[in-house]
Amino acid sequence: MTISRLDAETEAVFWFHTNDRYNRSVLRNAIEVPGGKEPYAFIASKLGYENWMTRRKGDITILSEISSTGKVPVLCFHRLGKKQKYELTPVRFRRLINYIKDNKWYLISDHQYISGDLSRVPNGFKPIVMGSDDASYGTFTYQTVGGSLYGTVKRRAGKPLLDRNSMVSILEKYAPREEGRINFTFYISFDAVPFRQLDGYRNPKFPYKGIPLVAEKIRYLDEKFILGIHSLNHIYANDMGPEAFARDVLRAWELIDEYAGGEAVSLRTLSFPFGIDPLTPSMRKEISSLTHNGRRLSGAFDFDDKLAPAPGALSDAFDISRYNVDNRTWNRIFETLESANAVVVRREIIWEVDTKKVPKSRYSLGATETDTVWVLVRSPKLINPLLDSSHSRR
Repeated sequence: MTISRLDAETEAVFWFHTNDRYNRSVLRNAIEVPGGKEPYAFIASKLGYENWMTRRKGDITILSEISSTGKVPVLCFHRLGKKQKYELTPVRFRRLINYIKDNKWYLISDHQYISGDLSRVPNGFKPIVMGSDDASYGTFTYQTVGGSLYGTVKRRAGKPLLDRNSMVSILEKYAPREEGRINFTFYISFDAVPFRQLDGYRNPKFPYKGIPLVAEKIRYLDEKFILGIHSLNHIYANDMGPEAFARDVLRAWELIDEYAGGEAVSLRTLSFPFGIDPLTPSMRKEISSLTHNGRRLSGAFDFDDKLAPAPGALSDAFDISRYNVDNRTWNRIFETLESANAVVVRREIIWEVDTKKVPKSRYSLGATETDTVWVLVRSPKLINPLLDSSHSRR
């Protein structure tokens, strides 16, 4: 076997990871990075990525495309129930969650969409965003003794028992988790008791502060899901005017943080009550410049029954389209998803090492069956010019 030195100008080499005919992990098809070239920028260009980003996790780097073509469905729900308007039956909600999971859709967070971070989406899958407005009944419901609003919550070993037909219960059973969290945003308003349960506590009336069960639920969602703002009063923004609406949003933000125990760490976005048409420059300026606890909102969502653009084509992060899903629109949701020119994710899983190695398996690198895996050897001293698999194992 002949070993030769790399060209003096070569600073790194990408090796393509695959399996041989015996299903053994091997490295093939070396791509040399010329001197003076940043390896990730070089491989992105080589593979045809025009707009991309990287996310580092230990010695693994995920290079993902910030897609500029196609659509991303941002689905908006309100509550679960049998009414036609703004309700969806639990059976249909379960069916939709399972359909998304089984048809190569991948649930991303609202903030991931806004930032163009599709790095957690497996190669070849389609990103989708989901959330619920109002914090109404049917979204996060516990079993009670007596009526749902005033009844005492049933608990086992101190833990409340979920109503199996609430959104939270269905999502926890059927939706995938990403790093311990389900990418589903609950946008909270305070025009009524959030989540419509008091657990025997007196009703403090508007703005519904200091309710122990609400605090328990908001902290639960902040840990396991995502929180968002849907305003305090739930009044159409343009009827209030930019400054008054911004104050209303800020008061809601403060109250959510208070309920969360100081700061709702998952909260980054707003959904406009009843949507926003038009989003005026003054309204956008007021909302985008809001600060609380040293933080700003990353974006805001409309309610215009349209699909959102690809992240790389998003022209205004504070006027993002959402598609309404309820019993009235049920017959069209699957047709809409199947006919959509959906964004299809491209990403590369790259294991960076000092010397040429073969990973134990693609799964040890966090790659799925659809992902492309590379081994990046930085500043290698030696390279085997014979690319046959028999010479690429440790």
